[in-house]
Amino acid sequence: MTPAVDTRPVLSRRLLAGRGALPEPVEVGVGPVGTGELRIRAAYSLISPGTELHYLDRLMGTGETFPLGYCSAGTVEAVGPGATGFAVGDRVTAMGWGEATHGDVVVVPYRLCRRVPDTVHLADAVVANLAATAVHAVDRAELRPGDEVAVVGAGMVGLLIAQTAAAAGHRVTVTDLHAGRLRTAGALGVPVWETPFPPGPPAPAGSSRCVFLCGTGEASDTLAQAARWASRAPVRPRVVGVGRFAARVEFSVDLGNLDLRYAARCGAGYRDFAYARGYTDVTPPRGQATVTENLQRALDLIADGAIRPDRMGLPRLPLEQAADAYAELRGRPAHPAVVFAYEPAEESRT
Repeated sequence: MTPAVDTRPVLSRRLLAGRGALPEPVEVGVGPVGTGELRIRAAYSLISPGTELHYLDRLMGTGETFPLGYCSAGTVEAVGPGATGFAVGDRVTAMGWGEATHGDVVVVPYRLCRRVPDTVHLADAVVANLAATAVHAVDRAELRPGDEVAVVGAGMVGLLIAQTAAAAGHRVTVTDLHAGRLRTAGALGVPVWETPFPPGPPAPAGSSRCVFLCGTGEASDTLAQAARWASRAPVRPRVVGVGRFAARVEFSVDLGNLDLRYAARCGAGYRDFAYARGYTDVTPPRGQATVTENLQRALDLIADGAIRPDRMGLPRLPLEQAADAYAELRGRPAHPAVVFAYEPAEESRT
């Protein structure tokens, strides 16, 4: 039976970038759901610091405004035609740049949504949307059994990559110049290096190493250190970029046999209007998956306890404190991100 489409107008708060150095909430109207879309009453949304601070800086002074956010979780209020597998009342996690924005009510393509098990708190489930980026990055690395992994940058994505790789059975170490971020990694049970790439013996014969670079800014020296560490393993050393950074690479035989890769976004079909709404399908490259599959895999890792949002020290704040939240994130506090809370009643769920 085709669900009835709710065409009633709905008001929602939105967090806009572009009016100043920090975002501000405004009230906007939300239109009816279209084909392949869900309207969701948000309980939580998650700041993705690297991406959102980048757009705040980019839009400031241009006169252009844009709604921030792409990670939301809440309850389905309306189901559009063709949005199969969902019903009003479902608890879901939802993603999508310009769609699963920071706000009370969002309209999101159904292929960018997954149902949340009753055993998972929505404040934890919202992390699955950014964890899909980590799942995709680990796929891009093509890790093999026994690979040793180093993660540079204990921000949100770095910590999620570390937990994802550890769940796959790899020996993982995280390094960061921020002592507070390393304590957060330690709370997750991930070993840390206080000094990036400390000297040590070469890796055993037949082994391989992979480095994930998850930082921002200028990273030429970091990339060089990562290449040297990875190349001390005899089999297929790799460096995978994930964050927004710049680095100069001097290609020569001194670099050794090294694979350099970049992992963008979170899987095939992301930012594809037709795929996200079910008009078309996509075929991922071998060894990779669609954004829908990666979102489900990330949610499964949370449900299984392999990814622990509850140990990441994420503050929960009302949207009215957004300016304070972003200002603090610019200073790289010990907590790697912030969750906005829209429905305090959800806090009591177990």
